[in-house]
Amino acid sequence: MNPWVRMLLKIKLQPIVFFFFLISLFSCSTGSKEQSTNLYKLSGQSQGTTYLIQVYDKELNFQSKQIDSILTAFDHDLSTYIESSLISRFNQIDFTDTVIEMKSRFVKMLELSDSIHELSNGLFDPSVKPLIDLWGFDQTNPVVPLKSSIDSVLNFVSYKRNKHFQYNQTSDDSVKIIKKTPRFQLDFNAIAQGYSVDLLLNFINSKGHQNVYVELGGELALSGVKVNQEKWRIGVEAPIENNNTTEQVIQKVFALSDKRIATSGNYRKFFVSDGEKYAHTINPKTGRQNRHDLLSATVFSSSCALSDAYATFFMIIGLVETKAFLKSHPELGLDVFLIFDESNTYKTFLSEGAMAYLD
Repeated sequence: MNPWVRMLLKIKLQPIVFFFFLISLFSCSTGSKEQSTNLYKLSGQSQGTTYLIQVYDKELNFQSKQIDSILTAFDHDLSTYIESSLISRFNQIDFTDTVIEMKSRFVKMLELSDSIHELSNGLFDPSVKPLIDLWGFDQTNPVVPLKSSIDSVLNFVSYKRNKHFQYNQTSDDSVKIIKKTPRFQLDFNAIAQGYSVDLLLNFINSKGHQNVYVELGGELALSGVKVNQEKWRIGVEAPIENNNTTEQVIQKVFALSDKRIATSGNYRKFFVSDGEKYAHTINPKTGRQNRHDLLSATVFSSSCALSDAYATFFMIIGLVETKAFLKSHPELGLDVFLIFDESNTYKTFLSEGAMAYLD
């Protein structure tokens, strides 16, 4: 499995936006304008997937190459497919004390992941990469690992600060990162793509554009409204296993503005062994999948990085614990749309805030 893969759902926004997560080493964009509506569209490839940017305004105050520049810089920090990237260098066994600029995206991921790791009681864990590799979801014929192999890998899987690594601010603009366990590795795939969408929307807003839609690999960031003052409309697809057709079954449609959305699901990225289904979402404490009936989690918040991370976390803990977590943490401002299986029938749950978004 590509290090950025989290097998998400499909979402559409008239036209349809597809959810899939891969990473490439470059980006390439094209642009156009619809004269009748003052709608500018930019599209391209990045992180092994596609992006689409729509801006309603009289003129466009930035160029497509600036979008490509942001995404390229992002990859140079966080792509595990680029051997010279910061995260790839960190994951090398011989990584030693290193000073990194505080503004680095890598450092931002460390900080965001730190807080979510704590709130999730350690179940959101960017150090899960060795477990993902062990399970081999990127392989043609993955197999269930031996318990002894899982137990061995768990010895160096823990994002708990100061256990396998530590980082400390050394000045106003730099931080020192110390890797204490050679086999400890990081992969921010469960939060980084959402963060890249945040960066793009923030950049476009900074250029004076307020009515903006940004989608990258299915992660969405919306601000303002469309030209006719209508809110942006998105549809969450029903979780149909192994649906390889282009036909979509939309479960719910939402009308939104000024929201950032991510969806995670485990009904497509899985394998079956001895009649048992094994999804790609792994509990970092046990090295195995939790058994529950949650099929997909769509999270609405003010940050696509947070929506991304918590959607993954909710897929680990399941329906009942997700509801309990939301009740215990209203300060996070998270709204959710959950699809779960009840006696082989799709059921849904909407948080109170999400109900207000229904179209």
